[in-house]
Amino acid sequence: MRHGQAAAPGRRERAKADKRARILAAARALFEERGFERTSMSEVARVADVAQGTVFQYAATKAELLMMVAEALWGAHEQANTAPPRSAPAAGEPAAQIAALISPFVAVMRRWPEPTTWVAREILFGADMPHRQRVLGRVEGLEEQIAARLRHDRAGAPGAAAATGARLIVTGVLAELNRSRQGRIDGEDVDLVLRRLIDLVVAGAGAAR
Repeated sequence: MRHGQAAAPGRRERAKADKRARILAAARALFEERGFERTSMSEVARVADVAQGTVFQYAATKAELLMMVAEALWGAHEQANTAPPRSAPAAGEPAAQIAALISPFVAVMRRWPEPTTWVAREILFGADMPHRQRVLGRVEGLEEQIAARLRHDRAGAPGAAAATGARLIVTGVLAELNRSRQGRIDGEDVDLVLRRLIDLVVAGAGAAR
């Protein structure tokens, strides 16, 4: 091995990575096909071709397994859609920019409504576990991107107002997704509801100058 060159992963590390990938793929497929509530950890183990105890080594609960899948999907989305630097948001109205930032969540909800709304519930109310913490870190990153767009609005929302406004928008998105799981909102109306929320927050943040 050359100096400064990272060592290749050993057999044990490769086996662990392979098991993790199979568990992720199995969980995602089952959550998409059967939904969160109708999927069991034993089914995930069977499809992944691992022992059930192995699944619990990677995720202690089914909810944590869902967050493991969510974190992987979010990471893949960010890699495929590199955001512009937060110090220089893309041109355009801030409300439209913010709507574009949250549109992937609405699109995923329409494609996989039941698992997505369970993800929203876990983000809001879930137990403090490792995969959920990683997802919360990505939520904070989304809030920072939204706050950057509020700060660069023509109205120039101050830092504290921009941060609060971003938190309100993200919390509102999660709350509306959770309401849709409870049958309290038609999924086709989510775009309109969230755009109204964004418009209100943008106007309020600008007024806080």
